[in-house]
Amino acid sequence: MRIRSVLNAVSAILSCAVVTSAQSPDPIGTIYSGHVPANLHGSDYHYPWPVKLFNFYNQRQKLSMAFMDVPASRKSNKGKTAVLLHGGNFCGVTWSDTARQLSAAGYRVILPDDIGFCKSSKPQGYSYNVHQQALNINSLLTVLGIDHATIIGHSMGGMIAARYGLMYPDSVDQLFLVDPLGLEDWVAKGVPFLSIDATYESQVVQNFSSLKAYEAASYFHNATWKPEYDTWVQMLADIYAGDQGSEYAYVMALVTDALLSQPVIYQLPNLQMRTYLMVGENDVTALGKAWSPMSVAATLGHYSTLGPAAAALIPNLLFSWLD
Repeated sequence: MRIRSVLNAVSAILSCAVVTSAQSPDPIGTIYSGHVPANLHGSDYHYPWPVKLFNFYNQRQKLSMAFMDVPASRKSNKGKTAVLLHGGNFCGVTWSDTARQLSAAGYRVILPDDIGFCKSSKPQGYSYNVHQQALNINSLLTVLGIDHATIIGHSMGGMIAARYGLMYPDSVDQLFLVDPLGLEDWVAKGVPFLSIDATYESQVVQNFSSLKAYEAASYFHNATWKPEYDTWVQMLADIYAGDQGSEYAYVMALVTDALLSQPVIYQLPNLQMRTYLMVGENDVTALGKAWSPMSVAATLGHYSTLGPAAAALIPNLLFSWLD
């Protein structure tokens, strides 16, 4: 998958107040739109729009979900909203080019950082399953007063987007799944169990070189890495090297453990809304491939077959390849 191809493809198809408990007897949370520090929860990457915080209580913890709320820059599609969900090695800001194009097309655009990622809280004792992340996104939209949206997700975000469509079908105008994870059952194919502690040890030593090597091999298989992709690697490397690097590494271990057990392939026939599935021919991402026996690893991440097989399961679908 080439990142710019993803951004352009999605855009082509679609062509500072505080919410308080006084507005609801049982508030989900509040929106803070005041000043936030440049280094927020371990991430000092510059975001092009003001960062707001969705503060809420979940799993017996006070949490903050960072997000950007980009208004529509013209009146067409008035009242339409697009929500862009990032992948596991990315942040909401990765969607910036797409957000600009959607804003220009008349969409209000919401770009959240999932709990555990980027500028959001990184709780250590937390269930990072995709149902919970989808619920968190829905809670954010509810507090923002958004009852319908186009949901767009890439990689892990695509897995969460699919789950969102299954959980909240009446709230989704259309669904875009861009190289989503979960199109195969990794454990059923033989990926062995790896403890969270072992996964943490492999994550806590990550740096720019190791991250770039992984992304080049997984996202750009048989493709050319371009210098402009380095900024997203550096964004991630700086979190690992920052004051919450150890916490972030442990979150990645918890996330990996959760995702492995929750493939969405079995539920795709239940999606009701118009769905766009985009699969990149250069993406060979597969959870667990790194610690699987060679005989198992060789069977994983074959999107040339996974994509069409998933497409055949979704009732109301448009399928396309990304080069």
